[in-house]
Amino acid sequence: MTTTGDRTPALPPSPAPGTARAQQRTRTRPAVLAQDGWAAWALGTVAQSYLALLAALTAIAVVPLGFGWGGSVVQTGSMRPVISPGDVVLTTALPETSPVPLGAVVQFRSTAPDGQERLVVHRIVEPGQSKGEWVTQGDANADPDSAALTRDDITGQGRLLVRWVGLPSTWLRTGQLAPLAGWLALTVAAVWVAAWSWPRRQRPDDRPTGSLHGGAGGPALTRGAALVTAVALVGGGMLLPAERASAAFSARTAMSGNSFTVGTWPTLALGRVSSYAVLASTRIANVALLGIGSSVGGSVAVSPGTSVTGFWPWDVTGSTDRDTAAARNARVDALALYEGARTRTATATAPATVTGALTPGVYRRTGPVAVSGTLTLDARGDSSALFVVQGSSLTFGQNARVVLANGASPDRVFFVSTSTTSVGDGAAVRGVLLSSGDIVLGRSSTLAGRAVSVNGAVTLTAASVTQP
Repeated sequence: MTTTGDRTPALPPSPAPGTARAQQRTRTRPAVLAQDGWAAWALGTVAQSYLALLAALTAIAVVPLGFGWGGSVVQTGSMRPVISPGDVVLTTALPETSPVPLGAVVQFRSTAPDGQERLVVHRIVEPGQSKGEWVTQGDANADPDSAALTRDDITGQGRLLVRWVGLPSTWLRTGQLAPLAGWLALTVAAVWVAAWSWPRRQRPDDRPTGSLHGGAGGPALTRGAALVTAVALVGGGMLLPAERASAAFSARTAMSGNSFTVGTWPTLALGRVSSYAVLASTRIANVALLGIGSSVGGSVAVSPGTSVTGFWPWDVTGSTDRDTAAARNARVDALALYEGARTRTATATAPATVTGALTPGVYRRTGPVAVSGTLTLDARGDSSALFVVQGSSLTFGQNARVVLANGASPDRVFFVSTSTTSVGDGAAVRGVLLSSGDIVLGRSSTLAGRAVSVNGAVTLTAASVTQP
């Protein structure tokens, strides 16, 4: 008799050692990263890119400090929109042998109205009224700073701008906890995602088929390393640099990448107006008197109008531009020049009748201004001294004279009218006539300077204009 033995049930095959390890790590990974694919790859790439940018900006802001540069975090928006609070300004000391850089952005210490000393980053726009003083202004501000600056006040000249990296420091100091908490959460999450998604070296038996990275993958960074990375980035963002500045670089700053290049201050700069002795918006007219016409020692231009009448070819020594590209460009600069002069902060109130002597400054009157007799503009030996005389209209009396003394330059003298300007017969004027409306030069009058009407016409009646 044959006996049949008991059958033992078959056991499931044991998983390969590598597969078990992969499954264990997969169960511990974040849900989004547990599935290798484009979503996991994209999320990891975004996290790594964010951390790389944050680390690079932090390094750019920190490394120069080790080479003697200064650094400060901008706190206010006086030079927006190009520079915002939270940007970091890096500066270098101004060498003793270098002149004060007119037109440059500098860092200096100033006493606020509350008596507290503060760090300011503004542009030097012009020399002050006293020798050795300089006027500064934020490019986004309508008026210059109230206190003049001396060389000893300057702590550095702007050299490098690092965007955004000081925002956590600003939020921390100003108590803006909501954006600070959001940034902290974002940075910690980015470190965690980057730690899990970074490709790692794996053993041959640890590579499931179809894995984007060649394996189920565990963190390339340990949790301890991820924690250290997060602390370093967060600490760097909140603690550097320690100094705080109340302003920043300007909208007029020329930028090459993040490098700062000093440019000239455009306010009250002639720009392309300097190419012309007479510039008008609608027309330029020469009115002869008893057969004697006017003469222009230089070029004339009109734009957007095209009318230039009454001149013989020899009456104008330079070019005659009728709504050419050069004329249009000059008018653009003339409008900026007029607006800058019109809105400039007054240093004194101009009398109804201006005569005698004036020192450098901005003299403004809300009503009409007349110049009579002899007006002497004394630059006190400073060739860059600025004179601005402004009124609702300007009238130079018959035989009135404007005399420039002690280094005064005609291109730094501006007679500004918000309507019309009239130069009487026989008057001798030096400087720039800058008018919103018409300019009329009377019989036998002379102008050593420029006649610029941004919205009107310029008429010469047997007059003479000589371009400086």
